[in-house]
Amino acid sequence: MKRHAQEIENLINNLKEHGQAGLNPSESQLRDLLSEDRDGPLQFVNLLGFHDTAHYPDGHELATQNLSGEKAYANYGAVALKHVMKRGGTLVCLNTVEQTIIGPGHAWHQVAIMQYPNTAAFIDMLLDPEYSAALIHRDAGLCQTEVLVTRPLL
Repeated sequence: MKRHAQEIENLINNLKEHGQAGLNPSESQLRDLLSEDRDGPLQFVNLLGFHDTAHYPDGHELATQNLSGEKAYANYGAVALKHVMKRGGTLVCLNTVEQTIIGPGHAWHQVAIMQYPNTAAFIDMLLDPEYSAALIHRDAGLCQTEVLVTRPLL
């Protein structure tokens, strides 16, 4: 489904309000994703690196709880999974990273693969106010991430 220009601008501006650099798609990455409007299934491979202690903003009810970054991200993940499934998607895998055996060895702690029926389902989730509200937990928990949009070959 093609998005109207104003809807795209609203989404880009909304995502700018969340997280430090690197936790959201850049404006050009998001525009590229929106311009393709790929049919699926698509699997988004999420490489996740957590803070030792969650970084909630001052005044947030969980700011003084000393939650781990992993626990904060799990709070986000529960909401995100509900929204993925609501749009016909599924959690393909959620794994703990035990070791990097090839490559530069980024500090990834988990790998999550979410499958979406198409790009539109992912974008629809990003536009959902309940999903957006849960981003505070993602932002508090993650110190770094990479997300790859992939298409299953088998």
